[in-house]
Amino acid sequence: MATKADALLSTYREKRDFARTSEPSGTLAGAAGSGLAFVVQKHAATRIHYDFRVEWEVVLISWAVTRGPSLAPADKRLAVRSV
Repeated sequence: MATKADALLSTYREKRDFARTSEPSGTLAGAAGSGLAFVVQKHAATRIHYDFRVEWEVVLISWAVTRGPSLAPADKRLAVRSV
């Protein structure tokens, strides 16, 4: 049974000639785990902020968090959805 990721990679591969370019052909990272992945990245852009990304199906949905993470559960942090 083909997954959504397989279909997206198939479409990507049809558009490329990997014999002519050095770009990756795209491979799946292996069997799906029991949980979804997330990433917190310190992003040193024009203004330092943190990017919070959550895996949803085959994409990472991203939010910018300007004040950074906190260990105190009562602290509130504004997260702005990145497109």
